[in-house]
Amino acid sequence: MSEIPTGGPVVAPYSYELPRDRIAQRPVHPPESARMLVVDRSTGSISHSTFAELRRFLRAGDRLVFNETKVIPARLFGNAAGADVEILLTEQVAATAWRCLARPLRRVKAVGSVQIGDVLRADLIGPELVDRAVLEFTSLVPDRSVCELLEESGTMPIPPYIRSGHGDQQDRVDYQSIFAKNEGSIAAPTASLHFTSTLIDSLRQSPGCDVSTLTLHVGTASFQPVVVDGGLRPPATERFVVPSATMAEIESTKRSSGRIVAVGTTTTRALETAAAAGGEEGETGLFIQPGFSFRVVDALVTNFHQPGTTHLLLVEALLGRDLLAACYDAALGEGYRFLSYGDGMLIV
Repeated sequence: MSEIPTGGPVVAPYSYELPRDRIAQRPVHPPESARMLVVDRSTGSISHSTFAELRRFLRAGDRLVFNETKVIPARLFGNAAGADVEILLTEQVAATAWRCLARPLRRVKAVGSVQIGDVLRADLIGPELVDRAVLEFTSLVPDRSVCELLEESGTMPIPPYIRSGHGDQQDRVDYQSIFAKNEGSIAAPTASLHFTSTLIDSLRQSPGCDVSTLTLHVGTASFQPVVVDGGLRPPATERFVVPSATMAEIESTKRSSGRIVAVGTTTTRALETAAAAGGEEGETGLFIQPGFSFRVVDALVTNFHQPGTTHLLLVEALLGRDLLAACYDAALGEGYRFLSYGDGMLIV
């Protein structure tokens, strides 16, 4: 489902100059010590705090909603006839076959197969795709399954702006939220990386917040270019499940005048899709941009996003262009750390 405001000019995504040294390469520890910019939409005020102090800005009866998707080790490094190849699994299409992004794709298509260490071979199978490949994986190790070897050989798909996308064992911990439960994402719902069990428990106790969960498996929508041939391209569809229990909890919170605090743009997308479609499970192509009318989300916890992305369009839909720019200018001026492993913001 795609929902795009009509009747007005297309709004190009907000962009800004992001120095490379402001892109966080590792998260801070403990996670709740990350800085948090707080912006009040009603007054336009901007203040600075940390996630450890989040309780100061929430109220009794507010409900935080988290995405409990689990990131899979989806990035593989191999060799195609002497050339280094990088593979990113994007969608499983059969028991041992995946639709993949590959770099260099032309080399993979020309050679037809990729060797991944001494343990796996990936063979190109049809149909021919313009921007990606469908690869069939074969185990080269007796009595070891493809699934096991993909889990062991793959690395966490950290974005390329973090250490050139080369994840390590620490990323298997850092690039996974405490709510990670249902496997299927190729990118983390990064806003939730700031939360620990201790922080969640404290929010439940004081000021007395509630917590709900849903699942949206993050796919290529998180990093595909949004401007194509001078126009906006809606994000790719992503699978989601909003349990009936979560929908009931949200309705109860709304009736009691509590606020729904979405933790992350992925959570926002799932909630607003379920509300608009009247369904709780499926695929969403919802494109939230300025002019969108939010039915569920009252407040948002989010990270600082790459310039010119769909995530920024979603945040702009809540804040407006001027206030969004003021927030990013303030964050840059105050030395915040940006993107997936960086600091975050609370929009109320």
